[in-house]
Amino acid sequence: MIRRILRSSGILFLSQLLMLPGGTDGCLQAQDAKPRIAVLSFSNNSTFTYWGDNLGAAAADELTTELVRSGKFTVVERSQVNAILEEQHFGLSGAVDPATAAEIGKILGVQAMLTGSITQFSVDRKSGGIGAFRASYTEAESKMDIRLVSTTTAEILAVAEGEGKKRMGGVGWEDFDFEREFDAGLAQEALRPAVESAVEDIIDQAEVLANLAPVAAPGEIVGSPEAGVVYVDQGADAGIQVGQRFDVYRVVDEIRDSAGNVLDQVTEKVGVIEVTRVLSQSSICSVVEGDAREGDRVTAQGG
Repeated sequence: MIRRILRSSGILFLSQLLMLPGGTDGCLQAQDAKPRIAVLSFSNNSTFTYWGDNLGAAAADELTTELVRSGKFTVVERSQVNAILEEQHFGLSGAVDPATAAEIGKILGVQAMLTGSITQFSVDRKSGGIGAFRASYTEAESKMDIRLVSTTTAEILAVAEGEGKKRMGGVGWEDFDFEREFDAGLAQEALRPAVESAVEDIIDQAEVLANLAPVAAPGEIVGSPEAGVVYVDQGADAGIQVGQRFDVYRVVDEIRDSAGNVLDQVTEKVGVIEVTRVLSQSSICSVVEGDAREGDRVTAQGG
């Protein structure tokens, strides 16, 4: 489980709510109908081990691209997913259980996380020719399993499968050792047929995401212009709405090792705030219970 939630300046993603004309104060907003999702690197459970974890990362990159192309989902950039994994000291290999995937998803502010594994990947290269003429082709075959995990309950909402073959030929491959040298573009091209098949399966099951409530990423209080009023670093771009309430948490102690490195932070709930006005990337809130001050972290109630 994630031990501490760190604020990352890059965690401002595509809007779950679209501002309508005249809605600069957040009073007029419409919820984006697209489910908001993120993709983790795949585990490579195939016998093709030359590329190691790189193959799983290539599969996740290609899946992200195809999901965006489908137009059915709002998909978090892979670079932002990797930044959170590194910040929270998780590996990038894709070996993540549903509970951990859900915790990562809450930080990202998504409704579901996609995790998966490559169950088969093989490469068959052939070449031949007559006289001075030479030709070659490489055929890659892949299969993958994908799971959609709810970030609210850690429940596996749906599973999808994909498989396919890709033939790549011509003299351009003559000096390339496909099995030894890793190239992200080539890996994604080889995996594309299986990914496209899996995306079709995911789209067919998209209704399981239709009724999921938006999940707001944790935020931080960044200012207090007057008593009883605070500014929060989330706004319309993060799906915040007027009247929404947040629990306020404060770090009251830190646990350090002998070298002075922080191992954990001890936090306590100190108050509740309510959104009174929404701007594009920030909100103005009133303190309705307890205390709230700059530097405190906030989490949407029910999120």
